[in-house]
Amino acid sequence: MTTTPPAPTGDQPPLSPEAEPVVARLLGHQILAEEDDPEQFRLACHHRHEITRWFSENPGWRFHIERPAGIGRLYKRHYDPPAGRVPLLHRSKPSARTPVSPLVQILTALICEQMWRATQTTFNHLQRAVIQACGTEASTGRLPRFQPVATAGQKQATAAAHRMAFIDALRLLESWHFLTSDQPLNVLEQDIDADLTITARRERLALLIACPAPSLLPIDLDAPDSHIAALCPDQAPPPEDALPVDTARHHRHTALRAVLDNPGIAPDPATGPGAYLSSWSGREQALNVAAAAGLACTVRQDWWMITDPAGHTTDLTFPRSRTVEQQAALLLLEALTGRDDPMAWFGLHWTTDVLAEHLRQRPWWARNYQGTGKARTLATAAVHHLLSIGACTADPPPGTGWQPTPAIHLWRLSITDAPRPHPATEAHEGSSRDE
Repeated sequence: MTTTPPAPTGDQPPLSPEAEPVVARLLGHQILAEEDDPEQFRLACHHRHEITRWFSENPGWRFHIERPAGIGRLYKRHYDPPAGRVPLLHRSKPSARTPVSPLVQILTALICEQMWRATQTTFNHLQRAVIQACGTEASTGRLPRFQPVATAGQKQATAAAHRMAFIDALRLLESWHFLTSDQPLNVLEQDIDADLTITARRERLALLIACPAPSLLPIDLDAPDSHIAALCPDQAPPPEDALPVDTARHHRHTALRAVLDNPGIAPDPATGPGAYLSSWSGREQALNVAAAAGLACTVRQDWWMITDPAGHTTDLTFPRSRTVEQQAALLLLEALTGRDDPMAWFGLHWTTDVLAEHLRQRPWWARNYQGTGKARTLATAAVHHLLSIGACTADPPPGTGWQPTPAIHLWRLSITDAPRPHPATEAHEGSSRDE
């Protein structure tokens, strides 16, 4: 059933109408720059105390805004951060907004380190500085090898991929409004000999520092697996002898973070957050929090489905059938529900076989993926869409694969074949639709 949240109750006052769109915007994009939306930034400054209190009391996140610097940030810290939740590259075509690679993420941090030392530099000088930083640490395994310029014995394609990763890192920081360039970054893609001036704002780079300096923390730099516990002690599970109020606060924060940040939740009463969502007061509070952010909850006994009808907190438009990858995800969704055991684990081999059969039967569909070995690439992209809507989880079983969730039963699918196009027609529309 789809529930309509009642009026907020309890001691926590509701968000004001002017603060609600700011909260929804921050859930989707944690960095709010004045040049992006001056009116929304003004509202964020005006209601900063209310917004800060709301995030602190409900999901337990910290909100900070620097009015002189013209920027604010929501620190969505997780004690158990989702490994698949990475930034997206902002390109002109929505289909090209792909998750950034680990190399791009590392280069982004290295660029910020260099720009903190010198707020203005050229592209070539910045690239040489990052090459030197990686060169001194690559042999120890602490940093990857970064060689954007082909040398003797190196493949040109590898150098081009590294150069593109560096440009993507700059593009990501530019989309966050931490740096600007005197020419469009696209110039660097078109001309490998091009150079441009890059300028960063140090007061904005400071927002990326979510914790004190590593030298001030009791952490071992050679043991990165121990860093999360040191950086997020306030979000760690409380000890067994903790006060009931502290345990209840942790369960509330964890449950409400899931409602605000995940497309689907399994409210398992055996867990603290699940018990909170299963209780009457917790359920009401979760629905009120979701409604304040413009989200809609479809509540079932074994599953919560959270959607964003207005599209304020996410760019996600699935389920749709506009792209081949989304069509493939719908085909997988239909295949999952048709199995003898729909909730059984499935792996990449099964996923590839399902889509390879569709490609074989419909050679006019997904023509870019027709060919030996390409079904695997399509399968990986399709599973990414299923993960994004909460139709499966990525927690690995004893082998490898994905676990379906009860959300796979929230859609009814009807797979139909479109009329076969004329050979001269470029057929990029596929063979599935959602109801």
